Amino acid sequence: MFGNSHSRPIAISLGLVVTVLATILLLRQPAYHKDPAPSLRNLEWRDINFVHTTDTHGWYSGHLNQKQYQADWGNFISFTTHLREIAHAKGQDLLLVDSGDRHDGNGLSDATKPNGAKSLPIFIQQDYDILTIGNHELYEFENSKAEYEIVAKHYNSNYICSNVEYEVSEGVFKSIGRKYKYFTTPMKGIRILALGFLFDFRRNNDHTRVKPISQVIEESWINDLFSEFTPDKVDLIVINGHIPVSHDWEELQTLHAFIRRFYPSTKIQYFGGHSHIRDFAVYDDKSTGLQSGRFCETVGWLGINTNVSQSSSNSEVKNTFTRSYIDFNLHSFMHHTGITSFEKFTTPKGEHVSRQIKKARYELGLETVVGQVNSNYYMDYVSITHPKSIFKLLSDKILPTLKPTNDSIELSSERIIIINTGSIRYDLYKGPFTLDTEYIVSPFRNNWVKITVPKKYAVGVTNVLNGGGYILNKEVDNLHLLPPQQRSSRSITPKILDGSRNPSQKVFQSPELSYSINEGVVSERKQLTKGYVTHDDFGDDGDDTPHRAVVTHKVPNVIESTCLDQNSSDDTPTDLIFYDFIIPNIIWALHELGFEAEKSQVSFFSSDYLGKLLHEYARNDKF
Repeated sequence: MFGNSHSRPIAISLGLVVTVLATILLLRQPAYHKDPAPSLRNLEWRDINFVHTTDTHGWYSGHLNQKQYQADWGNFISFTTHLREIAHAKGQDLLLVDSGDRHDGNGLSDATKPNGAKSLPIFIQQDYDILTIGNHELYEFENSKAEYEIVAKHYNSNYICSNVEYEVSEGVFKSIGRKYKYFTTPMKGIRILALGFLFDFRRNNDHTRVKPISQVIEESWINDLFSEFTPDKVDLIVINGHIPVSHDWEELQTLHAFIRRFYPSTKIQYFGGHSHIRDFAVYDDKSTGLQSGRFCETVGWLGINTNVSQSSSNSEVKNTFTRSYIDFNLHSFMHHTGITSFEKFTTPKGEHVSRQIKKARYELGLETVVGQVNSNYYMDYVSITHPKSIFKLLSDKILPTLKPTNDSIELSSERIIIINTGSIRYDLYKGPFTLDTEYIVSPFRNNWVKITVPKKYAVGVTNVLNGGGYILNKEVDNLHLLPPQQRSSRSITPKILDGSRNPSQKVFQSPELSYSINEGVVSERKQLTKGYVTHDDFGDDGDDTPHRAVVTHKVPNVIESTCLDQNSSDDTPTDLIFYDFIIPNIIWALHELGFEAEKSQVSFFSSDYLGKLLHEYARNDKF
């Protein structure tokens, strides 16, 4: 989609030299310098151990502007290679699990046509033992096709998806992966039955089908499966789902109750995703769920002892299961492998993948500087009225630049532009605005559409959409308009082993949270860097790196940018402009206000998606 801006038909010899030198510098793995950092909490090893990722969304280059998440996918491969060696030397097992969502979030995955052409070959270099699909593999047909033909084919029996099907020929649907996997681990001989599920997703493309879990558990194949692999043949059940592990997610609770009918005392381990948070949930004394964040910020760690003496539920579950959240950086990776030299840490395969990433970034021109950002703009570290809020930047500066694609589009004298906050995926950081930045902040290539309604209805739509999580049906869920991590914090009511947990203490950024110094890790709170402080069903000691909690502010479902005449009448025709992705929500809101809108009244307005507006704003030195 984007050409290399440095390629020129003039000064061939000099240009060639410069290009070669730039490529050599670009592909060279930088030396690792160990920066001073807090002591880390060590991992607890058990009979069988798991490394878990989810919601990577193409962040395989690492976070180039955030040191605490600066490791790339090649570093991660080196890390897991050493962990396997450590596990096998101990006579223990280690398995790698991924819970889906590999698209939409980074230039490496999104700047190609089709999406993922560069990133998927990088992702599949990791030796996963169990992986499944996410909803972002299903929005666009090309992504589903790549998932079926590249990812599922590459991993073969390790790709497990029990409730998603792909249309292999007209009208013929086939499971996009294996429905289950039964295997024995190499070191401990642990017999595992693994399945994979996606939540009840309804916005998939027409060439795919998602069966809700409530339907799957009524099907004969899964009942026959559980009848064949009786408890005496199964030591551990692994459910890998693109589903939040929080206690209030009804689908997972339904699935758990169903499995327990067949396996009343078998250990069950759930792996989850989708809501972009770190989380760990205890379902009963032999069953837990782990969720490992987002965007290559987190590597989840889970250990299970296969034989634990009977005792109270609290001590038994803690003696059986252990969990950690590892910051995605070289300091954490090297610490947990016990290797102090980068030269000894990096493996040939890891180094190859790091070079592959840098080469892909170079070919895509992701480092091409478009403009400069003079300040940080945050999604939820500040209130939406704060000058550093990215949503205030959008409503005040970016959205007003939106114009119709052509002059033939009829315009009213007044307009309101509405955009859902979930269309923003990450903060905008001070420094060069590159092509990569555009995709990181807002990767979605939606079209703008409009509907013209009397002003008295147009001005009420935002308030109606922000009125809560009212759900008319599965297609009109206003909470779905929010960023995933904000959605998760709105509806959580779980319990911990020792009593009730404040729902606001779900995510590290909550204003009620503070890090309590323990274990002699750090003597001064001010020495800690800002980051995740996770409170889950095992307490607050899961993060491998002690951090200082960051305040998070709630954001609304949608924001608006208005161009209205305060003196005009309530009946003045007003253009309501919004992404086509939220058409059902807008129609529903207008109905709530008493205006009988129909989808047929919605018309195309512009193809200048938000990322393009940001790009142009940066190019004109507006930041």
